[in-house]
Amino acid sequence: MGKILLLLLIATLQNNAGPIDPNYPPLFAKVIDIAEDDILNIRERPDHKSKKVGTQVPDAWMGVERCKRIKTSVWCKVYQIAQNVYSEDFNPGWVNARYLKPENSGYVLIDGKGNCNYALRCKAGLCEVVTEYVQNENGDIIDLNITSIKRETLKGESNFGAMCREEECDGYCTSGNYIEDYLQRKKLEQLLGQTPDEALEHVLKFTNSINPMWTEKILSSLHPKKPLIMTKNLRFGGKEDLSFSYSDIKNMGKNRKQKLFWGHTYGKGDDVWMSLYAYTDRLIRPLKDITKVEILKDLKGYQCSPTSECRGYELYWIDEISPTKEYDWYGLVVIVERYKDKWYVVGLLRDRWTI
Repeated sequence: MGKILLLLLIATLQNNAGPIDPNYPPLFAKVIDIAEDDILNIRERPDHKSKKVGTQVPDAWMGVERCKRIKTSVWCKVYQIAQNVYSEDFNPGWVNARYLKPENSGYVLIDGKGNCNYALRCKAGLCEVVTEYVQNENGDIIDLNITSIKRETLKGESNFGAMCREEECDGYCTSGNYIEDYLQRKKLEQLLGQTPDEALEHVLKFTNSINPMWTEKILSSLHPKKPLIMTKNLRFGGKEDLSFSYSDIKNMGKNRKQKLFWGHTYGKGDDVWMSLYAYTDRLIRPLKDITKVEILKDLKGYQCSPTSECRGYELYWIDEISPTKEYDWYGLVVIVERYKDKWYVVGLLRDRWTI
């Protein structure tokens, strides 16, 4: 029991410190946890009392220069990347990392030079960057040249800003989409292996489409006759399960101000109020980075109708190089049900060490 409590304490302290490690700043960040009608203030220095030098809007995508710890908080210096204008009142400055969702996939400059290089992921100060790729006669990518490059030599950019070769800056990069498609195909082949599994294939494609801004893709995967059951708990079947109709999912972008009660946090027992849009946004993880998939035996408590066939899968994203990887992981549980010879998503929850 003492060891379990110690691990819980460590995990909770890590969560309180925020998702960004100041020693290894991400290349990009998205503004989160800001109301739709609110703005994020950008400060001259990493201090909430410092002079405001600009603002940014919810969901804005920015570059990250560096991060640093100030007492118990982490602050990051952010900048606007080329062509991505979310706010006219934007200047480089500092924001509290609690309002940032880190990301390390996108176009980058290497030592300030652009050549449509595309970063895949970063770990412990090193980033895997696609510097070249091989195409077949149909134009499909069939192989990548991936180089490990120090994070400190990279700067996140857009497909416009990463195009520049010395003084030539006409046009924009297009390779990113093809690279992502290639990686997703390879990951699907790897996870599906030699045994065809239509249900798992549907789960993986659904996982790849989870994004509150891509509601049409999500809707096409949902059961046409049943609601989607979601919960912030680690199992279904509790009184805090929430049921969402087709209309709820379709309109979650319009209803971002409508915060729902999801229950209480573990440990402190604080109320959890969040919109469906915000909850869905927290589910997003790159398909290409899935570590493993497990078939569930008990469906995490989901109650499938006796007349139906249901299957459950848990997808894992594990930080394999972390010294505490036993709790430095994220899981996504997806329950699917067969209807008219097709599989549809009926249950969804985040799995993790703690909240």
